[in-house]
Amino acid sequence: MLNRQLTWILAIVAIGSVASVVSYELELSHVCPLRQLSIADEIKKYDKTKDPQLCDALNSKISQFNDACKSSVEELDCG
Repeated sequence: MLNRQLTWILAIVAIGSVASVVSYELELSHVCPLRQLSIADEIKKYDKTKDPQLCDALNSKISQFNDACKSSVEELDCG
């Protein structure tokens, strides 16, 4: 009897864990405040390196962020 209960408990915990990970990957990674923090971190990296390729990629991310999150983060001047 105990083995059967333990099996069910482990199955429920495993399913819950998988559901949590999937939910996090699909939804929370696209939440606007988290995306904004990621962009801010990349802007700091760009300020240190002044890499033009990073600037172009970052401007693309900023544009997508502004469209998706109804925001107005300024794009960088890569020139």
